[in-house]
Amino acid sequence: MRRQEVGNRPKVVGLLLAPRTYSGYVPVGEVDGRKMYEHYLFFESEGDPKKDPLIMWTNGGPGASSLIGSFTELGPYYLSHLSTETDSYRRTGVPTLFKSSYRWTKLGGLIIRNLPPPVGFSYCEPAGPSGDGHSCGSWNDTQTARHSLIFMENWMQKFPQYSSHDLYLAGESYAGVYVPMLARLMLSSPLRQQLKGIAVGDGCTCGSVNGAQCLETAGPFFSVEFFHGHGQFSDKTYREIQSSCGDELIHGVKSNACRSALDKMDRERGYSFDYNLYEECYDIDLYETSQPWHQINNRRTWHMDGTPCGGIRALREWVNQSVVKEALHVAKDAFFFSGDNGVGFTYNLTEPSLLPWYREIIEKKQLRVLIYNGDADPGLNSFYGENWTSSLGFPSLQSWRPWTRDGKMKMGGYATRYVTDFDYVTIRGAGHMVPEYKPEAAFVMLQSFLLNQDYPQLRMPNSSRFGALAPIVLPPIVE
Repeated sequence: MRRQEVGNRPKVVGLLLAPRTYSGYVPVGEVDGRKMYEHYLFFESEGDPKKDPLIMWTNGGPGASSLIGSFTELGPYYLSHLSTETDSYRRTGVPTLFKSSYRWTKLGGLIIRNLPPPVGFSYCEPAGPSGDGHSCGSWNDTQTARHSLIFMENWMQKFPQYSSHDLYLAGESYAGVYVPMLARLMLSSPLRQQLKGIAVGDGCTCGSVNGAQCLETAGPFFSVEFFHGHGQFSDKTYREIQSSCGDELIHGVKSNACRSALDKMDRERGYSFDYNLYEECYDIDLYETSQPWHQINNRRTWHMDGTPCGGIRALREWVNQSVVKEALHVAKDAFFFSGDNGVGFTYNLTEPSLLPWYREIIEKKQLRVLIYNGDADPGLNSFYGENWTSSLGFPSLQSWRPWTRDGKMKMGGYATRYVTDFDYVTIRGAGHMVPEYKPEAAFVMLQSFLLNQDYPQLRMPNSSRFGALAPIVLPPIVE
């Protein structure tokens, strides 16, 4: 299998820069008589490519292209609304790539996978690269895991110089199913010697895109706790929900009284984006989202923390440029597919629960495990994440504590570390796609994990510098 380096294409702004970049296809077997080919990008480490670890990244969905992660979250280059406002864009028509300050290629070699076919530029025969989202038949969790193992085995044949490098699997959202299911198979394969750990962000823990079924919570318990914990509706309504719903929040809403109380909550909290409570990028088209952005008049082009948005829109334009397709070694008529929640192709959610597997591999210390969550993600939220990680019952090495981006006072979030090489970390202010919303915090977190170092501690300045602080006396609460 020939590996293909992305050549120098003057119009593909950014790909002329280090690190060395490869793009191509890996055969991943057959499904129902269709031969499958998975598209990948590989960025060499900017440190020491001969020694640094490999990081395999995949987005979720099911159906989301990992080029989204590469070019809007953690890769060496990023796209944004600014990509179509440059002189280069006006001259060439190709959205401009910018170098990312917090690129994960500083930490290791980065493998970007698009799975399963036909996600991204992946494809199958006989439909070929121009086939649509339904051209490769149906997929399920078990099939995807098997073909992921084939991908890793065949990718290593393309790049045999990496066959002894430490390997970490990482991903977000429905990759919370993809990643551990692949790890489970790899631990029984020759690749087990390379696999050192997994990192899953805002992830599902079973074949359920909201994670509820895994913890036997058919009701909206975690959503209610999330929105109340973020001050999105009144204490009065919260108490009404508790009184009217009771166990229905766990086992499923059945009574009119509970529905009425939850409707009141929805009216009080207003609108929020499913992937970030505080999102203000009203012009994004994330994963072909069904959220009604057109109803919002106050259109902005910046995230709340000042990072530019509009990356998905720029990515769709970028990948469909003929010069880009040529550089990436994909066919001129190749169809770029990316969806969410299985929309646009056929995917069956079949994994009942990964919690028993997590418990087993953590008990046996077979892998180092990092579970992380943006604390502004309303969907797979941090209340849910803390619940399932703590429910595994492992003794803590460090109980819940703040961590920082600089070892001083720049807050990153909160961390709980367990004695079994198992960490649960939250990222303050981040939505579902943590590296997109908080790239610096995501970088520091992953760097600490890969180096097996403690997440930087909070160190407050000497209080004597500020003088004595007067106590604050609050008035009594009146019902």
